[in-house]
Amino acid sequence: MIDIHSHILPGLDDGAQTLEDALEMARLAVAGGTQVLFATPHVADRKDLAYVPEVAERVAALQTEVDRAEIPLRLYPGAEVDPLIDIPAQLGAGMALTLAGQGKYLLLDSPFTVLPIGIETIVYQIQLQGIRVILAHPERILPIQDNLQMLEGMVTRGLLLQVTASSLLGKNGPTAEKIARHILHLRWAHFVASDSHSPTRRRPGMAEAARELLEEVGAEVTQELLVRNGQRVLDNEAVPTDPLPFSKTRKRRFTWFGGRK
Repeated sequence: MIDIHSHILPGLDDGAQTLEDALEMARLAVAGGTQVLFATPHVADRKDLAYVPEVAERVAALQTEVDRAEIPLRLYPGAEVDPLIDIPAQLGAGMALTLAGQGKYLLLDSPFTVLPIGIETIVYQIQLQGIRVILAHPERILPIQDNLQMLEGMVTRGLLLQVTASSLLGKNGPTAEKIARHILHLRWAHFVASDSHSPTRRRPGMAEAARELLEEVGAEVTQELLVRNGQRVLDNEAVPTDPLPFSKTRKRRFTWFGGRK
């Protein structure tokens, strides 16, 4: 599996605090079936922007330690970026905010309590730079929980969504689980990721979520969400989308889209 969202880099944000934390997270990720992991520290203010140029180097250093510990995990740099830092301007200035340093995909953060004013314009401005936007954990954002339909226009215009593995397991509450499954059945989900933060709290590893996905949407969709779309990010290829129109109730029978981009 390819996990596009984790906070494994030690000492940068509210994720791993020590090297040993990071190594244990790497072990847990591998034990849960993950072979590729993106390190995506929070970038939410000027202080965070200061360490962005160091992320790739820090990932390389952690990869050396992971290899030394004989943990079969490949790490790639990235960021979970708050829209309030003026992302279009930061990208225009050459700030390395995209996944794997490829310049094609950006993982967008949002507070859980509110969607930032002008989010649609921000997403559109990023897209104008040739970058596809992935919104992290939409099922946990309260305004989206209250009105999932608010995402329909942005999803139709190419916004990609990353559902959190623990939400599918009910670990973020019944509402997040319900919305996560609804997003799946609308064909609005493009990635499932761990959003892991530590070896003990919000742990990495997606085996249990993979089993839930197999039951909920079948093997083909599970492969798309956990493997193929992550590989497309690495290969700078387009993630296919074909969202259904919004419906208040999710379909009992799930069918996958035909690959329209």
